[in-house]
Amino acid sequence: MMPLNGKSSYFLLMLLAAIVIRSNCAFFSQPQLQLTSTTLRARGIGMFRMKSIQLVDATGATARANANANAGIPTRQSKSLLAMASTESKYTEAQSDDEMETDESSPADVDTQADKSYSTNASASSSFDSIQNGLGDWEEMHGNYVLRPPATDQEPRALIHFLGGAIVGAAPDISYRYILERLAQKGFLIVATPFTLSFDYISTCDDIIGRFERIAPTLARQFGPVPVVGVGHSCGALLQLLITTLFPDTPRAANALLSYNNKEVKGAIPLFDEFFAPFFVSLAANGTNPLNDLVGGASDGSTYPPNSLELIDIGIQLSRKAVQGELPTDDMLSEIAKRTTPKPFASFVPQDIVVPTLLRDSFQRLLDPLKDAKTDAGIIPLLDQSLDVLEQIPSLIKEVADGARDFNPTPASVKAIARRSYRARRTLVIQYDNDPIDESEEVEALLREAETVMRNKRPMVDFDVQRTVLKGGHATPCLAPPLDLASRAEDILGEDTAKESLLYSGADETVDELVRWLEEGNL
Repeated sequence: MMPLNGKSSYFLLMLLAAIVIRSNCAFFSQPQLQLTSTTLRARGIGMFRMKSIQLVDATGATARANANANAGIPTRQSKSLLAMASTESKYTEAQSDDEMETDESSPADVDTQADKSYSTNASASSSFDSIQNGLGDWEEMHGNYVLRPPATDQEPRALIHFLGGAIVGAAPDISYRYILERLAQKGFLIVATPFTLSFDYISTCDDIIGRFERIAPTLARQFGPVPVVGVGHSCGALLQLLITTLFPDTPRAANALLSYNNKEVKGAIPLFDEFFAPFFVSLAANGTNPLNDLVGGASDGSTYPPNSLELIDIGIQLSRKAVQGELPTDDMLSEIAKRTTPKPFASFVPQDIVVPTLLRDSFQRLLDPLKDAKTDAGIIPLLDQSLDVLEQIPSLIKEVADGARDFNPTPASVKAIARRSYRARRTLVIQYDNDPIDESEEVEALLREAETVMRNKRPMVDFDVQRTVLKGGHATPCLAPPLDLASRAEDILGEDTAKESLLYSGADETVDELVRWLEEGNL
């Protein structure tokens, strides 16, 4: 045997190090959770990964920022995650050498610098955090609505991360209550994340992921390793596709896309450019109002009178207090008085309002019985989330007034980036036979192209894309009563009659198809 010189020893050591690193990558290729005394650490065995909730240290936020940069998204898209990194642990997908690759650039028309709607989403999130009690068995946790499966000795079969459609996605536990409660009965843990509709889909996705990450540590400690399945309806389906495409460290064992559509604003809203855009601009503008010049503005120095958006916002603030059975605070009343009082009348109308404690307490005692009745009936969350739905309208009008005329990324860009970078290995596309705006066939073809692209990069990677057609229309997943009401109706009328009378047979078939597909994937 030849003696090893210094150079030969060096190369031998490098070869051994490469073998060890490669072995470790294979060992860690299927992330799971292991609870230790200090944190939850990723572990895994096997060559095929099942993506699961897991935790890393706060530096996971930096990993997310790097991953976004690799996808062509600047660090700004993850600022909400980076802001939380100093105080909270994060979950992220364990990186390994068999990681599905993401292209290094996004299409040029993806406006990664757009920041208007991000701030809109961030401000709107406070209204979600204000809900203290969930509807029925639902829990509100850090801006998410959580529904746990019935208490058993078994762990949840999977975590379903659900995103609803445009507008109604602000209250998913109400709009999609039947199908989500039925899935929970089947043993799935439900996390429905509300979102404020925006023209900037990337910021919306970042806000959704930030909310989900805030509850991941709690759920991981309670339930251990749980595969995460993304389910989305309409706009929510598009957002799930973007999350799986543009955010490489977001875990998804699979995706189910219901009533998928990816239309331009002009295609989604008839007469958008001709009527709605100018109309929204006029609603948001009041600087040219001649009354403002006549009275010299409002007493707080802003223009007078308040524009339509400001009046809607004032109405929503007062409505929230009414829903909670509380009187408006002195600060709120003072702010409203200053905003709605013309400057010449400021000396005659009280601007700093202080309601005497005796008077406030007397009014509150009159309101308490109504508040107790609403609490006992469990309708406060229902009313409060209805305001969440309405609250999206002013923000959308403002975006249009500020110049938004299409979504970011545009439909063409979505197709381009998904074709190159979509990573979920199992996808179910559910189409309804009476849905004129559905684009399920298009997204199925797109995902099959993504499979071809991925096979060229990773020949051993298997993609499973299924499309099924059910009876119903675009709103079928929403058209169902709460599960307890449906169960009582079935006891009285019979199952078939109840479904036909209450119009939820389509929602029921949707759940059956989802469960079939999940069980087929051993979930």
